[in-house]
Amino acid sequence: MTWVFAVVGLVAVVLLGLVLVGRETARLAGAARPAVFDLAEATVFIADQVAPEVQARISLDDVRWILLADADLLEEATADPDERRYPWSRHPLVAGRPIPVRDATGEVVGSGDEGPADPFGQVVDEDLPVARIFTVAEETGRDLADEDIAAVLDARLAYLEAIGAIGGQAADSPPGS
Repeated sequence: MTWVFAVVGLVAVVLLGLVLVGRETARLAGAARPAVFDLAEATVFIADQVAPEVQARISLDDVRWILLADADLLEEATADPDERRYPWSRHPLVAGRPIPVRDATGEVVGSGDEGPADPFGQVVDEDLPVARIFTVAEETGRDLADEDIAAVLDARLAYLEAIGAIGGQAADSPPGS
C-alpha cells in the first residue's frame, strides 16, 4: 500500500514540474528578448557599416575606442550621483564635467579636464560627443578625424536598431490624428 502512495506522489510531483516548466517556457517564448550591447559584436558591425573611405582610415581598435569614449560621455552626462559604483566617486553632476581619457586598451589614463565644457549639464547635444571624443583622441595621440568619429557614432545607431535597443524614427504627426 505504501508503494501506491509513493507512485501517486511521484506522478503528482512530475506532473506539477511539467506544468510549471511548460508555463514558464510559454511565457518566455512570448516575451521580447532584451537588447544587449555587446562591444565586440558592435565593433565589427559598426566597422562594416561605415563608408569605405572611413574603413581605410580607422581600425577596429579605433572603433572600439570611440565607442568606449562615447559610453564614458553618456555615463557622465546621465548618471545620477548615487548611481556611481563606489561612494567616493559619487559627486554631483555639473555643467562642464569632462569625460575620462582612455588609452588604446580602454583603460582610463587621464581625467579629461582639458576637453570642451558641457554647456548643457545632463543634456547631451548631438555635436558634443564628436567634439569631446575628438579632444580626447588628440590628448591620447590618436589620429582620428572628426568625420570618422561622426561616422562611427552614426553607424552605432544602426547597430542599436539592429539589436532592438531603439526603434525607427517616430512620425511627426501627433498620436490619434
